[in-house]
Amino acid sequence: MARLKDKITLPALRDKNLAFFFTCGLSLQKWSNFGILSREIALYNLLAIHFRKIYFFTYGKKEESKFKKYLAPNIEIVCKEGKWPNLIYSLLIPFYHYRLLGQCSLFKSNQILGAWSACFCRLIAIRQGKFILRAGFAWSLFLKKENRLLYPLGLLAEFFLYRVCDLALITSREDQNYLQKKYRLNNKIKYLPNYVDTDQFQPIPAIPKKQKSIIFVGRLHKQKNLFALILALCNTGIALDIIGQGKLRPKLSKYAREHKVKINFLGTVRHEKLPLVLNRYSVFVLPSFYEGLPKTLLEAASCGLACIATDVSGNREIISHNINGLLVGHSSRALQKAITLLFKNPALRKTFGENARAVIVQNYSLNNLAKKEIAFYAELLS
Repeated sequence: MARLKDKITLPALRDKNLAFFFTCGLSLQKWSNFGILSREIALYNLLAIHFRKIYFFTYGKKEESKFKKYLAPNIEIVCKEGKWPNLIYSLLIPFYHYRLLGQCSLFKSNQILGAWSACFCRLIAIRQGKFILRAGFAWSLFLKKENRLLYPLGLLAEFFLYRVCDLALITSREDQNYLQKKYRLNNKIKYLPNYVDTDQFQPIPAIPKKQKSIIFVGRLHKQKNLFALILALCNTGIALDIIGQGKLRPKLSKYAREHKVKINFLGTVRHEKLPLVLNRYSVFVLPSFYEGLPKTLLEAASCGLACIATDVSGNREIISHNINGLLVGHSSRALQKAITLLFKNPALRKTFGENARAVIVQNYSLNNLAKKEIAFYAELLS
């Protein structure tokens, strides 16, 4: 578990409580099933040092209590009440837990989906608490690419949430600029990127590298452009190892067989074990059509892998072309050219990996970003 280095004292928060609202439908159990529990709770175990209490409002049942042992002593789990569908329950949370929420000074969302729970706490003036809207990406831009039918509704919800919130935290500078201009948010939207525990995700020289394999970590989804990546490996003799789950697995497996590309599906790897797996590889590839600020790219870079990523928002905030990795187009030809270049040039792989690690330590470390977030809260409540 990460520790907050150079701990700062903020009296403004010492007697305050934070209510943290999970993404609609998610729970500690689901985080555990996805293998990301340790990553997701790491920040809150650090923030808990500065608060009297943090309350996790999840969509899990009483069984959630088994995860209490992984949390700081002053983090309390508030389980789902009743048999309501998750969407209805998300609207009822401020009323079900009115007394408990009345003890909180800050209401924070995890993502846009479900942020209305925190928003309603602000609107019904529970203790005049502040609403913190946290988003991993600009929801309207995501829906425009992913689901055009929902785009108008998403745009309206996004507009409302950003207008009501007291503080907005966004992980991408490009998304910050977009939202700031679109909704005239002035100074209440702050850039706070995704974090990496750089003590956990670091190069491990003792682990031998697989010589003719690359690694991809993520959902098996059309967004990730994995068919182009498979085609890029055709006739190269390089295998593709994939960590992640998704409905596309059977189609990807068939496509790889048809093109005589060796593909290994490693399934879900628990987050605490991921550094050991990543360190078996020298090259990480993220061929997505679009991204927010991808955590998998941050973690691979932190482990010192040479990274190839498509030249899209989010990826290009982490990777500077030909300095700490390669930014390429979406085509299989562009991906193949970059992969071949790195496998032919071990010195370049080493340079990119070292530079990538340095960028992550400087800009995305868990401890530094936890301190930055705490400072935002103190300023908001001052």
